[in-house]
Amino acid sequence: MNIQLKEVTEDNFYDVVNLKSDEIQEKYIQIYERWVGSNAFFLGMSHAFGLTAKAIYDGEELIGFTTHGLMKTTGRYELVSMMIGHNYQGKGYGIPVINAIIEDMINTHQCKSIYLSVIHDNERAIRLYEKVGFEPTGEVEEGHHPEPIYCLTIA
Repeated sequence: MNIQLKEVTEDNFYDVVNLKSDEIQEKYIQIYERWVGSNAFFLGMSHAFGLTAKAIYDGEELIGFTTHGLMKTTGRYELVSMMIGHNYQGKGYGIPVINAIIEDMINTHQCKSIYLSVIHDNERAIRLYEKVGFEPTGEVEEGHHPEPIYCLTIA
């Protein structure tokens, strides 16, 4: 694997927007998918909130998308979105991708902790986040779904 985070540009914009986390979503254009908001939603959010949006590649192959940055409303550095396209799920990308995002956040923001929220019944994502060191804070974000908040403390 050769995981790289790259800027979203005119050259890859439509590919990023069209990348879906679930095959069923391929037929729809909507703001939210089952486990994650759409990439179009998070691209808009990154623009409006001053967040960093990156396309995730394995070599030259687009496999996912992420958004992160300082959320002014909480004063926390947050991993706002991480999605891996449905064709690439279950192929061992989870840990290398999240480690690349954590590294990018540390390099970009010099943050000492990273927060994220996850839909309460997304067990695969929760296991992944806990495996790399995120711990539940006991807080719950009430959005479209109850989302427990996790924190990774950077050593």
